[in-house]
Amino acid sequence: MSAPKKFKFDYEINEAACMACAACELECRDNAVVVNDSATAYAINKDSCKRCGRCFRACPAGAVVKINL
Repeated sequence: MSAPKKFKFDYEINEAACMACAACELECRDNAVVVNDSATAYAINKDSCKRCGRCFRACPAGAVVKINL
């Protein structure tokens, strides 16, 4: 069994900026974007995320941010 891939960055969603429009969720091919516990914004499941950037490019509010690790 291979070790999990190590990434140099993560994508996160800034809840304060998120409009809950679902653009990021609709663009995600890996089902990594989910509604968060407060049901008012979205979150990214880092275990499912492939770091393709589709959600980052799709967000009209700029709420998806790239975090260097």
